[in-house]
Amino acid sequence: MVKRLFRPAVCVGLTSCVAFAVWATAAAARSGKQAAQPLRAAVVIPKSGEFSIHNRLLANGATIAVNEINIQGAGEGKAPVHLKLKVVSVKPTASASSIVRSLVRASTRVVILPCNVQLQESLARAAAKAGLLTLSPCSPDATFGKGLSRYWQTGPTAAGEVGQLVYYAHFKYSAAKTAYLLGTGGSWYSRQLTPELRTFAKRNKLKIVGQASVPAGSHSVAGLANRIRKANPALVFAAIPSPNVESIITGLRQKGIKSGFFVTDGMDAAINFFRYRDGPVSSSLEQVVFATPGFPRTPTAAGRFYSDYSAAYGKRPVGNFPGLGFETVHVLETAAQRAAALTPAGLNVAFAKGFTVPGVTLEDIRYRGHGHWQPVTSVGLGEVIRDGYVPVLTSLAGHPAG
Repeated sequence: MVKRLFRPAVCVGLTSCVAFAVWATAAAARSGKQAAQPLRAAVVIPKSGEFSIHNRLLANGATIAVNEINIQGAGEGKAPVHLKLKVVSVKPTASASSIVRSLVRASTRVVILPCNVQLQESLARAAAKAGLLTLSPCSPDATFGKGLSRYWQTGPTAAGEVGQLVYYAHFKYSAAKTAYLLGTGGSWYSRQLTPELRTFAKRNKLKIVGQASVPAGSHSVAGLANRIRKANPALVFAAIPSPNVESIITGLRQKGIKSGFFVTDGMDAAINFFRYRDGPVSSSLEQVVFATPGFPRTPTAAGRFYSDYSAAYGKRPVGNFPGLGFETVHVLETAAQRAAALTPAGLNVAFAKGFTVPGVTLEDIRYRGHGHWQPVTSVGLGEVIRDGYVPVLTSLAGHPAG
């Protein structure tokens, strides 16, 4: 399904950690008795390093979801259940076991993992060992989590996103036969996604004519431009997060690289398009395509979210990580509505039975039950046009691992 809708280009301010309460509905409350203890959840995000901006936006979106649910209260005939959600900001190198021990001491029962950082895997293992329920908005490794107890994804896997990105690149440049791969030196994220890019490029009969790793924070692309020019690829695929990827692409284009650029979801975060202008109206990122967890099912459905986000943070969000955080909280709310008990085990049973969460900021998320641990979700692709971007594709993401 193809969708086109212009998005305004703005930046999102960062906020400090928050703790708040929200009323959600639980199946356990159908007896008319209100739970004595709150259900405590935590969103863990890195305070610095790669994807710190993306994860802060994820937490912002989760905050908006909780505030909206709090205002709505319980549905008719349903007793409210007290849910407390805390945003926990940690160092990227923090000990996962120490984080989980602290959460357990605070009676936390649900952990929402950070996106696209190595900490998410060690944190998931530690949470599983402690018996907590774990929600994972992003999963660079499609097979990770299959053997973990009480582990559930809420967004598409990297394989799902990369598959659609490479397919669309080959569709847009139908005569393309060659591709070049870019990553970031020392980046866990690049190490996870570059092999996926290579795999799907080969599936689409694209020959890889070169690969390079750009040092994090590097501002010089002259040598890289020479290597790419020599290889002369039709397409360049990059697994590099913002804001580095925007600077690299701009520098390469200024050096005369004319290849089509396609970037993974690392680019999907608070892009300052005006910074990369090379003319009165055109961005030097013009026609760059990047992957995203998806787009709102309908513009009107997400209207309240954008209004509430602007009121809370001063500007509308750019990119879809805020929407992913928003939907992740609604996934938790839906599981709580169906759970016989608001415990990790009770919530896990609700996931295992399956349910569908109607999309607001993204498309619907459907848990199939019957042993399937990955949800049916959608992938979006955005293309930079002038000082903003438009959605060019929204489609179901494949989940080969389960």
